[in-house]
Amino acid sequence: MIASEFVLGLVLRLFLQAHVSADVGFRFALYIDDYMVLQREPAGAVIWGYGTPRATVTVTLCRDQEPIMKKGTRVKADSNTWTVVLDPMKPGGPYEVMAQQTLGRINFTLRVHDVLFGDVWLCSGQSNMKMTVSQVFNATGELLNTTAYQSVRILSVSSTQAQQELEDLAKVDLRWSKPTSKNLGHGNFTYMSAVCWLFGRFLYDTLRYPVGLLSSSWSGTPIEAWSSRRSLEACGVPRSGSMPSNLKIGPSHSVLWNAMIHPLRNMTLKGVIWYQGESNVNFNRDLYNCTFPLLIDDWRQTFHDGSQGQTERLFPFGFVQLSSYLSGEALHDGLPQIRWHQTADFGYVPNQRMPNTFMAAAVDLCDRNSPFGSIHPRDKQTVAYRLHLGARALAYGEKLIFQGPLPQKIELLADTGLLNLTYSQPIKVQRHDDKIFEVSCCSDHQCKWLPAPMDTFSTQTLALNITSCHDTPAALRYAWTPWPCEYKQCPLYHLTSTLPAPPFIAPITNPSPGYHSRTAK
Repeated sequence: MIASEFVLGLVLRLFLQAHVSADVGFRFALYIDDYMVLQREPAGAVIWGYGTPRATVTVTLCRDQEPIMKKGTRVKADSNTWTVVLDPMKPGGPYEVMAQQTLGRINFTLRVHDVLFGDVWLCSGQSNMKMTVSQVFNATGELLNTTAYQSVRILSVSSTQAQQELEDLAKVDLRWSKPTSKNLGHGNFTYMSAVCWLFGRFLYDTLRYPVGLLSSSWSGTPIEAWSSRRSLEACGVPRSGSMPSNLKIGPSHSVLWNAMIHPLRNMTLKGVIWYQGESNVNFNRDLYNCTFPLLIDDWRQTFHDGSQGQTERLFPFGFVQLSSYLSGEALHDGLPQIRWHQTADFGYVPNQRMPNTFMAAAVDLCDRNSPFGSIHPRDKQTVAYRLHLGARALAYGEKLIFQGPLPQKIELLADTGLLNLTYSQPIKVQRHDDKIFEVSCCSDHQCKWLPAPMDTFSTQTLALNITSCHDTPAALRYAWTPWPCEYKQCPLYHLTSTLPAPPFIAPITNPSPGYHSRTAK
């Protein structure tokens, strides 16, 4: 009797030990949670997590408690991870995702509920992406405008650093949630991004199906912190070097890529929007025309590989061309050069180095009286609206105007003292400005920038008076100052779309009629 009790107790203890060990670590990846949005068709959503080596994991998708799809896999012994790719799903929901781990006779089950299928967008950058809805114009009204957008779901990644690439997020500030005035307006520069939320809201108004928004940003951070080591090395960024004292965290290279982007790589995405650059005005500024395009390409390759090819290799990538601000850092050429480098020195996107990208010009959205400093303009609604136009054009194939006019042709009219610009789009001359255009006037290898006042104009042409240049006109630039104009008062816009002409600089390499500037591309 005693022996049988001993054997029974031993068996029970072994069973309980096996039960506990099988349960240890069986979980979804941290961002897979209730209320999440998974990427809709034509891509398949990736579901992954951690489990017991050699165990079998079955993932079941249910609608109204009825299973509609099952996918099976095994837990990898080397990483303790498991991954399945769901069949492409039409937008909608809600669904329940159930994962069951089986090891011998022991089963464990995980569930997440109220899951929708739609388009998933990642939002990243520094403080202008980090600003919350409580910090923008008309904050009270915006915070109350959530009822109609319960299918726009939001998640915010915690600000964390890591010296090596993490497999999963360390933590999140805001788990997948339906939008409320509380989680959208949770203090300043915390929780959910205003630009991200407003962008998603504009998209939802057009798409009318679920949108998932992930905010992963950190104030005062340079692009080097968000870039992988391989992309920084490809641009020749020094591995060591002092960070400027104005940066919020003085981070090492790649630490935010490691902790806040790389752990998301398995997620199937629709696209990314980005608002960053201020911290590079005085730090590795001259490398930004390499580091930014390579960041885009590296993120694309990483998310494509991590999602087993479900995220498009050239997924749409949108960004905000920096606004104006009053600061010693912005004086002289620093801020204009960063704006130019944001386009890989083309002045427009998409281009050869930045395919399938879109840009929201914010040069006219200055905010001299912002309580958060002029570097943080409060009109994030217009920023998000311009971004969503680019997304509709590039990501969804709509035929619409999503960027302001650029010159298609620059002609020096002989003996008239005029430089004639022909634009590819109809232009609206909102006001005359004698200083916003400048011509580089050169003699004996000495050049200086002189004002080129606006003269006559028509629907698609604009003449500039360059009689102040008594030597050779070598180049032309527009809005090449830290603060080109007051709020929405720049001289040139698209005729009907209220989109501002972006800054540009173009060489006048052939001062004869018929010269085509580089920006004509």
